[in-house]
Amino acid sequence: MSTGIIHTARDGAWQVAEHGCQVLSWQPADTPVIWFDPEHADESEAVIRGGIPLCAPWFGHGPNNDQDPQHGLARRATFEVTVTEPFRVTGVAETASIGIRHDVVMTDAALEMTLTLTNHDHTPRTVEGMWHSYFRVADATQARVRGIQGTEWHNFATGERGSFDCDELAIAPDTDTVIQGVGTAIDLVDPVWDRRIHLETTRCPSAVVWNPRSSSAHSDNPTASAWRDFVCVETGMCKENAVSLLPGSSLTLSTQISVETL
Repeated sequence: MSTGIIHTARDGAWQVAEHGCQVLSWQPADTPVIWFDPEHADESEAVIRGGIPLCAPWFGHGPNNDQDPQHGLARRATFEVTVTEPFRVTGVAETASIGIRHDVVMTDAALEMTLTLTNHDHTPRTVEGMWHSYFRVADATQARVRGIQGTEWHNFATGERGSFDCDELAIAPDTDTVIQGVGTAIDLVDPVWDRRIHLETTRCPSAVVWNPRSSSAHSDNPTASAWRDFVCVETGMCKENAVSLLPGSSLTLSTQISVETL
C-alpha cells in the first residue's frame, strides 16, 4: 500500500502521513526515536508498518473481542489534514459514527499527540484509543520499561498475569504485556545509546509493551526480523479501561514524548 501524502519538516526528519494521520518520524537529534522502515512500509492492506499507528475507535478486537479489523479503523483511514507552523499536523476522519481528531505537534524538545473521539451516533458507544508507538532502540535485549510499579499486567503472549512489585520490565521473548493503572509518566530506557525515551500522558491509564521476538518460532516477516531494533510502548486507554461515550460527547487524551540522557 502507499503511505499517501507525507508532510515533512527538518529535511524529512519529521514526518506525518495523511493515511492514518500516522507519525512516521520524529528525530530531534542525531539518533532516531521512531522505528519506521520505508522499504517495508506494508504491514497489510491499508496499514502502514512501524511509526506510530493510531488504534481507534477500538484496540485489538475491542474490549469484548468482537470488533474487526484489528486495532480499529483509524489507522486505515485517510484523514483530512491541515499543517501549520510550527510543525503542527491536524487530521480529522469519521469512522463508524465516531469522529476522530488527531493533533500532532513536533518541536526540538518534544513530540506531542492529542486524540479526540466524539460519538456522532444516537446511542452510547464504547471506545478505546491507543498510540501503538514503535520506538527505535540500539538493542531491545537491553531495553527496560520503567514507571510501572504497582500496576496490573497481563501478558497475552504467555497468558500470565499479575502485578509489578518492582519498577522495571525487561524486554524478553514473548513480550506482549498489557499494563493497567499506569500513572502519568513512563520511560523506555535505552542504555546502549545512553538515553531514556520519556512519555508524559493525560487520561492514559493503559500501556502495552510489545516486541515481536518469539521463543518458539522464527519469522521472515520484516517486522519480526527487526525485533532487536525497536520496542513498542503503547499508551492510551484500552480493554477494561474502555470508555462509554454518550451521544454527542467526546473523549480527549494525550501523549508527549521527549528524550533525555541517562
